[in-house]
Amino acid sequence: RPTHRGTMTVCPSTKHGRRKEAMAFAGAAAGLRFGRAVLMVRGAEGVASSANFYQNALGMSLVRHADDFAELTCGVGGGGEAAGSGAAFRLSIRSVESEAQLSKGYSPFLSFDVDDMDGTVARCVQMGGHLDGPIQYPAHGKVAALRAPDGHMIALYEPAAVQG
Repeated sequence: RPTHRGTMTVCPSTKHGRRKEAMAFAGAAAGLRFGRAVLMVRGAEGVASSANFYQNALGMSLVRHADDFAELTCGVGGGGEAAGSGAAFRLSIRSVESEAQLSKGYSPFLSFDVDDMDGTVARCVQMGGHLDGPIQYPAHGKVAALRAPDGHMIALYEPAAVQG
């Protein structure tokens, strides 16, 4: 017996109904693009300190900086996927004063692919970051978690060299 979800009829007993539902969802999301991640920090000093860390420890490019706002970018994808594509990850840092807005835990968790784990970790620690446990060495590469000076969590991933 068909059921109605929104404006579409789905027959749960057939693969055809699930396929139609997935196609409708994909079509609805076609105009959706990830814009940026926004980190909230305390005051203009927090914005300046955070922008300095993400620019100098991780190598992100500073696009704009004002007392209450900074925006940085870096390429997206791995293995040269973004080369020449103009695709960029945007990180915005915003000044706020409310304690509720400044709550920090393990979210958001920013994840960056790196070419040199050891060098990147060293720069992050020099700039005030703290490793959250040792660097891990699974078969697929190196993985590290650290807390930036602004309190946000960062994951670093260096893929294993491809044997060929």
